[in-house]
Amino acid sequence: MNGRPRVRRRGRAGLAALFAGATVAVVIALAAGRGAADDAGCRSALIPAYLPPEGIARIAARPVRDRVVVFNPDSGPGTVPRAAYRSAVAAEQRAGTRVIGYVHTGWGARDPAAVRADVMRYRSWYGVDGIFFDETAHDAAQLPYYAALAHDTRADGLAVVAFNPGTVPARGYVDLADIVVTFEGPARAYDAALRSMPQWTREVPRRKLAHLLYDATRAQALHAVTEGSAGYVYATSASLPDPWSTLPPYLDELETRLAGCP
Repeated sequence: MNGRPRVRRRGRAGLAALFAGATVAVVIALAAGRGAADDAGCRSALIPAYLPPEGIARIAARPVRDRVVVFNPDSGPGTVPRAAYRSAVAAEQRAGTRVIGYVHTGWGARDPAAVRADVMRYRSWYGVDGIFFDETAHDAAQLPYYAALAHDTRADGLAVVAFNPGTVPARGYVDLADIVVTFEGPARAYDAALRSMPQWTREVPRRKLAHLLYDATRAQALHAVTEGSAGYVYATSASLPDPWSTLPPYLDELETRLAGCP
């Protein structure tokens, strides 16, 4: 488990089929070209909003430039579409927020067909902008699995591919995805984690990286805005086992600070 909490999910599937190395090389090369894009501008928040529809609508009430929201009806898209979630997603998108759907991958052990089925449900039921692949592996051996997921997700017309290993993975994951969560953990561990991150995390476009903090006081959350090189930062005062099921009281201030950062 890489020593980090599992983000809200239920159930696991069988072993994944891996894909040919040549395909991986092609996908990585294409993704690397995207990574060289302009990295100008201020940072923003990537919010794991594992909330009821009214909670997602509350976020939409305050538009913020470049915000990304992850929504998660039932540890994935669920088994039936829910109109209230569709309305909440549409409200976020009208406010300029990109909304991406939560899909767990079991650290690369979940059947790719089951993962793809979740992706297609999000696309057809909710019109999402992309997918947040949770429980992402961090080792290079699983790159073919995630290269195939990234390729198929974009081929399905979804623009944003986010991986969440919750720690710094092999460099190839950052080449494959649009956003990679390289820290997910308690705020008290954040500064030490930043000091231990490899140099390449400070050299890639910052909009490729996200940091997620929980158990954060207001002071710790605002401190996180000024530290590190991640283009997306989010902190919440909530705790395990499910810190992403509530919004912090300081969310508006955190996002205002992010928008004003150099």
